[in-house]
Amino acid sequence: MKRIIQKSIGFYFNTLALINPKLTAKKGFQLFCNPMSKPLKKYQIEFLETGKDKVLYFEGKKIQTYKWGNGSKKILLVHGWSSHTFRWKSYIAELVEKDFTVYAFDAPAHGLSEGKMLHVALYTDVLDFFIKQTDEIEYIVTHSIGGFAAIYWLFQNPNNKVKKMIVMAAPAQASDFFNFYQKTLSLSNKTLSIIKNEFIKFLSHDVSYFSASEFAKKINTQCLIIHDKQDKDTMFNNSVILHNNWKNSKLLLTDGLGHSLKSKELQEQIINFIIS
Repeated sequence: MKRIIQKSIGFYFNTLALINPKLTAKKGFQLFCNPMSKPLKKYQIEFLETGKDKVLYFEGKKIQTYKWGNGSKKILLVHGWSSHTFRWKSYIAELVEKDFTVYAFDAPAHGLSEGKMLHVALYTDVLDFFIKQTDEIEYIVTHSIGGFAAIYWLFQNPNNKVKKMIVMAAPAQASDFFNFYQKTLSLSNKTLSIIKNEFIKFLSHDVSYFSASEFAKKINTQCLIIHDKQDKDTMFNNSVILHNNWKNSKLLLTDGLGHSLKSKELQEQIINFIIS
């Protein structure tokens, strides 16, 4: 059934591209930026309530922020696509015990934040907005597109105060998103080109500009890059390239944890890297 729906969406866009390229560009941009996040469950909301902090407004949309603990070390947790801050529940308690103040926020169109879309440039802008209004952040832990956004932020802010960062299962470049949608929806080259051009117009950069491995060449922050060999959402080879371009990084490849990279053992390795 899922494959039938995907094929139907692809057929719709391929047909629309032939008769109305302008509408194809608009709707394609909206589709590619729509995380289609699931509603929060009761137990997730109950946990998030324990750390609810101030509400920020970015471009008129509410951004829900969180804070746990009052430790001397400041750490920011950045979630991935179609996710939210609850992802970090098991990390938060342990970090608070280890003298950390833990910060987080739900990205636009995720969790308890408002909005209808998200892309790397927007996520990076919100990340920058948050960091500039928060106590000095010394450590950042990221997952998936959150990692891509944080890498872009480090690239844009070479004088940042971040000592260490964790990058988990991050995509390598913006073109990965387009390749994923083209393959999943069976989009024609014409359809994809129309949608790509809309992104270029909106972001004022060619798609090829957004490359994590290229950004990494200019970053000095100490980093632990983690990827699973069985990840079906983002290719682990991308993290190998990222590591090769990031001169102050370590690479950890797991096998069997998938894209989520959730395990108690891995969590311990991450926290030990941060505090070492």
